[in-house]
Amino acid sequence: MKRMTPWLLPIIQVLIAVGFVLLVYAVSWFGQTYTFKATSYEPYDPFFGDSIYLEYDAFEGRQDVESGTVYVTFKAGEDGYATVDRVSSRPFFGGIRANYFDRRVYVDDLSSYRVTDDEADLIRGAKTFEVDVEIAPWGMVRAHELRPIEAE
Repeated sequence: MKRMTPWLLPIIQVLIAVGFVLLVYAVSWFGQTYTFKATSYEPYDPFFGDSIYLEYDAFEGRQDVESGTVYVTFKAGEDGYATVDRVSSRPFFGGIRANYFDRRVYVDDLSSYRVTDDEADLIRGAKTFEVDVEIAPWGMVRAHELRPIEAE
């Protein structure tokens, strides 16, 4: 057992790191993909480079819950974009954590999108976007594709 002791902590750390990587991929494997329509403003972050902060019109509307932490699910709307399906003050399976204030639902995990150098030129100057988001049954969210919508 003495020979195994120095290796025990590094092995546990590697297993935890691999578990987190698998958890991110599991969102794609088991989650459902929704397309959201968003508007944005583009601040510059000196530490991480370009990022876009997104706002979603589909999250507006009066809900029968008090302001504060809520849990929401989504459904595809008639236009193909996701809308809020269910809002509850209590956690439930499939619901993602959000905040409700002033008749708007704010999902912190969806509010910012880090832009890679390849995407920066494609989206520069655009104000309206389509965002593909995968939502896992356990409430984990992963935004993975951002496309500008041409002005009509």
